[in-house]
Amino acid sequence: MRTLTILICSAFLLYGCAPAASTDVSADKANLSKKELSALAWKENVAGKPIVLRRTTLIVRDIEKSLAFYRDALGMSVQYDQELTSPGLTTRYKNDGTNRSRLVFLEADNEFVGVLGLWQFLDPNDKDLAEPKVADLTPGGLVFVFNTTDLEATFAKASKIPGTQILEMPEISRYPSEAGEIRTLVSMLTDPDGHAVELNQVLFDPRRE
Repeated sequence: MRTLTILICSAFLLYGCAPAASTDVSADKANLSKKELSALAWKENVAGKPIVLRRTTLIVRDIEKSLAFYRDALGMSVQYDQELTSPGLTTRYKNDGTNRSRLVFLEADNEFVGVLGLWQFLDPNDKDLAEPKVADLTPGGLVFVFNTTDLEATFAKASKIPGTQILEMPEISRYPSEAGEIRTLVSMLTDPDGHAVELNQVLFDPRRE
């Protein structure tokens, strides 16, 4: 019997038939340091991929008003906040040779993919101080889309931020797919600089069933 046990264990080692190791990824991650978690996130989301949509950066008039919207109302967290100079930005309108600015990066659920940048120039010119244009959904514009699990609460917070404008109250939209109809609760408003922001909550998606 002892010989048989040794042979079976040897087979497990040779052919990969040993009992599977623990797959409790959450428990494993809980034991990692912040630096180790960051390295793991890089490996899972960025490393080896030929191209990654890493970040979208908005040029804003007042970064504190933008933070009130994206950080305080939408719940994003700040991962970077520094002042810098950009003398190489020679195409900036009324470039002053220094271009002092403040740059903030925010993340929602991933520190590498889908990061939002807020960039404010600290010596504003007349274009920086002009009133924002209302998003009219024409070419050259953009729409940021955020998923939430509680649209009612998120929309209520976001729509109360000074400078925002409601474009569409929450209502159910239906989208066709090969798997069937997708039902989503959709709303749209602008941030304090006039960028269009869609806040939605997926109610049913047959592709995920």
